[in-house]
Amino acid sequence: MKWVRLYVTTEGQTERKFAEEVLGPHLANYNIEVKARVVLTNRKLGKRGGIMDYDKIRGDLHRLMLEDQHEEARFTTMIDLYALPIKFPGWTEARQPTHSQNRITILESSLKADIEDQRFLPYIQLHEFEALLYCDLSQLQKRIAGSAPGLTKLTKEVRGIPPEEINDGTTTAPSKRIIRHVPIYERSKVRVGVAAAAAIGLPALRNKCPHFNSWVNRLELLTPNA
Repeated sequence: MKWVRLYVTTEGQTERKFAEEVLGPHLANYNIEVKARVVLTNRKLGKRGGIMDYDKIRGDLHRLMLEDQHEEARFTTMIDLYALPIKFPGWTEARQPTHSQNRITILESSLKADIEDQRFLPYIQLHEFEALLYCDLSQLQKRIAGSAPGLTKLTKEVRGIPPEEINDGTTTAPSKRIIRHVPIYERSKVRVGVAAAAAIGLPALRNKCPHFNSWVNRLELLTPNA
């Protein structure tokens, strides 16, 4: 059976490591090889990371697709809804709905239409990677010494809010809330955040995060025919 090469273009190193260490082993069971990379934002300096300019994202994706034009190559993204650039496709239309899932549907559909490659399956994270950690904040507590008081407060603060519905305010986005209660997380999120997500496990992440689960479901269906 042929394998699919799945290129995952991520916003930063945390998402890249998550794709490699959590999604990769799972999708290997479906004959899908994950090849994660951080978006190239400055070709001259070789700088990667951050989604400040949509044209940079678009150009980077198109270059990658030209490099691998084979039928078994597939492409996806893992970028945050939080702080998405205003020139992103569908941005104006997506500002109208009040429910974040409706906004995501518009943005992902607009991104797919703009990239114009049938091998492309866009994904935008509600509202950023750290939303996944709210599926079980105790896994962060186990990995950050002295974090128990802050994470206890945070748990009470978000009680009753599904992880993907923790909003995208500048002080209330998932990562901003964690950093407010546990400041050291800002300097250790690649190491600690991915390890915590891995410990929570894909089944729990998928159970509590419907949009994330939908993406993983679609990736699983990329398995080629024998």
